[in-house]
Amino acid sequence: MDNLIITVGTSLIENYIEHNPEKENITKDDILSYYEKESMVDLRDKRFGSEIIAVENLREKDIFSGRHLFMITHDTVNGRLAGEVLEEFFLSKGIVRRVIRKAVEKMNKRNPDEFRIKGLRNLVEEVGDIVEQVGNKYNIAVCTVGGYTAEIFMVSLMAQILGIKSYFMFREFEDVTEIPPLPIKIDYNYYLENKEFFNTISNNERLEKEKVEKYLNENLELSYFLEEIKYGEKTYVELSAMGDFYLKTVKNCKYLPRRTTNIPVSEKEIPSSTITERPQELDDMLSLLKGSPYVNKLKVVFHNPNRKLKVSKFFILDSDDFESTLALEMKTSMGGFRVDIYTVADTKKEYEALMVYFNENFL
Repeated sequence: MDNLIITVGTSLIENYIEHNPEKENITKDDILSYYEKESMVDLRDKRFGSEIIAVENLREKDIFSGRHLFMITHDTVNGRLAGEVLEEFFLSKGIVRRVIRKAVEKMNKRNPDEFRIKGLRNLVEEVGDIVEQVGNKYNIAVCTVGGYTAEIFMVSLMAQILGIKSYFMFREFEDVTEIPPLPIKIDYNYYLENKEFFNTISNNERLEKEKVEKYLNENLELSYFLEEIKYGEKTYVELSAMGDFYLKTVKNCKYLPRRTTNIPVSEKEIPSSTITERPQELDDMLSLLKGSPYVNKLKVVFHNPNRKLKVSKFFILDSDDFESTLALEMKTSMGGFRVDIYTVADTKKEYEALMVYFNENFL
């Protein structure tokens, strides 16, 4: 594995201050010189701090190649200083070949409200961006050994959601512990079933809780996506860190195909030999789909007059036929219909982007 994300605390700085209590205006060189004078050869020496010990342990076990290290630091003076010290140490000792430091804004425990509402959201976004940048979930992992408890928990949770391995080192242990990801996927259907709620909360950075109370009364789980903020007598809500990540994920259209079809609209529908009667709302939808530059062909393949669908939705079929992996399940006055849609998409990401695009713009 060539890429590692590590959360960085301030144990190196605190250890230096403990042994140099009179020193003021501490610099990177002060700390590096202190550790050099201590002549600590064993990188497992507890005085080095958990970040160095854990990374070296991953190198020793041939889990991490040392090629690329991403360090998540706090938005504080000591947080940034710890990042600078560790970067210099890792590079000078040849432990890693490349380091990128990411100081997450609002990650400051001295302002707990800002930390909870903005800091954690920025942290989640940063981790997601790094994993997307690497592009291969099997070539990246997280190591949560430094930082605040909430930060460690959130990054570990992100690892599970993104399907990447995470490593942790307990203070009493000599080795890192691997935590493999579970087969967890973002539930896109949940968004579609509660689309009105998510649109209400996403269109407002912060709004009074009473404006979404009816949705919360119907489905208590929706409150898990929210953060409550009290101002005087009123309670406001906005998307939590995980709620913000969830919504951005299910609405991500950035990988839409750049190709378009050259098939005339009049030739796009494949006639069905069994389904001859259909409602006007389905015909209207088919007309919209045939006008889409992303649609090559479509066919109405299923009708069940007794099927009571909660919502209409575009989804990706579990099919070996990669061309026909997009479909529409539509709720109509005549029951449920399914339409298979052959598109210009070539990759899984393009199909996912088209699914989001059609759900957002056609329903």
